[in-house]
Amino acid sequence: MSQFTRRTVNALRSGCDVVIVAFGDSITAGYAVRHGFPYFWKQALQEKYPDARIEMHNEGVSGDTTRDGLARLEHSVLYHRPDLVTINFGINDAAYGIGLDEFRANLSRMVEIILSECCSEIILLSSQPLLTPYYDKLVLDYYSAIGEVAAAMGVGFVDVYAAWMVRVRSGMPLESLVLPGLDHPNEDGYRIIAEELMKLF
Repeated sequence: MSQFTRRTVNALRSGCDVVIVAFGDSITAGYAVRHGFPYFWKQALQEKYPDARIEMHNEGVSGDTTRDGLARLEHSVLYHRPDLVTINFGINDAAYGIGLDEFRANLSRMVEIILSECCSEIILLSSQPLLTPYYDKLVLDYYSAIGEVAAAMGVGFVDVYAAWMVRVRSGMPLESLVLPGLDHPNEDGYRIIAEELMKLF
């Protein structure tokens, strides 16, 4: 159990109602797949804590940046009064030219509001490696910023990029974890994200 998920884990162990919001862009929503990581994560949580009553809300929206996330925070996150929130943005911020300073500020503001309004436990996530070296290098700065915000704000961080790269360096082709020609995980890629989240539970 992680210090960042202690209350949620205790509630799961006790068989309580637990509300989780997965908040982010298309990496959270799931693009051209039947199930994204929130589905596999809920399955794993339910298997580990069979008495818990888990309510999982997938609030990922394709194309969203942190600007969009801030704009819809009230109805996508706060409305659910969640016990736990995952936040996953960055690829679109990089693609649309939102600077790192604004990205950090937007992400920090989301965390501040959620903590203030809901006292939820929070986990920030980076995203997966990208197929094109130029874009992969570009998003790395944003992924690093996510880890920095998590450390500064005292919330959890799951480094999805690092977890995927461990597998890639051990011989698993990156192409086997993404949709053909696209920078979006396939279901095998999403299962890895769920596995990494489960390390905190």
